Amino acid sequence: MNQAISHLICDCDGVLLDSESIALGVLHRQLLPYLAERNPHTERALHGAIAERLGMMTDLLLGELDAQFKFGLRSTDYASINQIVSRACSDEVTAVPGVREVLAAMPLPKAVASNSSIARIDAGLRRCGLFDLFDGHIHSGHDMGKPKPAPDVYLAAAAGFDVAPTQCIAIDDSVTGVRSAVAAGIRVFGFTGVAHDRNQAGARLLAAGAELVFDDMQQLADLLAA
Repeated sequence: MNQAISHLICDCDGVLLDSESIALGVLHRQLLPYLAERNPHTERALHGAIAERLGMMTDLLLGELDAQFKFGLRSTDYASINQIVSRACSDEVTAVPGVREVLAAMPLPKAVASNSSIARIDAGLRRCGLFDLFDGHIHSGHDMGKPKPAPDVYLAAAAGFDVAPTQCIAIDDSVTGVRSAVAAGIRVFGFTGVAHDRNQAGARLLAAGAELVFDDMQQLADLLAA
């Protein structure tokens, strides 16, 4: 491993927790009734548009989809969909396969940098037996007010270690997250192991600035050592 890299920063949903597929399914089901024209083409377009935006805060994601598809969402719709997504991700989430074993065996200090709220991150990590791996280094772009793709949450994670961003490496599964890490000056590997379409997701992450992409957590130690 490059000697300059001394700390690991992980996104949460889609890297530690297999919740992105849950969010994708819930959002698709919740938004289908708002489509002005229901047909296979528009339903596929909606599904793809949601998938492209996973990793964003839900309100921002809904705002972009509302503008694109002219849903006419009201504030009560935002609140209701947010609550349904959050509940589903909390109640149904599981750990990404192999992630605990891989991270527990890795000597690097570790942090979480996510767009989810601290409460949701904590609940998911505790449910999946991952909370103890991060020694309190958990950071939320949602709670600091400038979520990914702004660099703030990744910069906060580096500052929490009292190290320069260049001493860190990030693992993220979304275009939003990769852009955030790149903007923070942090090298980033893209993870596609729980993506709906791994090939398409990998191409998007590389285009956003990921140094490489991988789809199996068992590969991570070797990638860092290469």
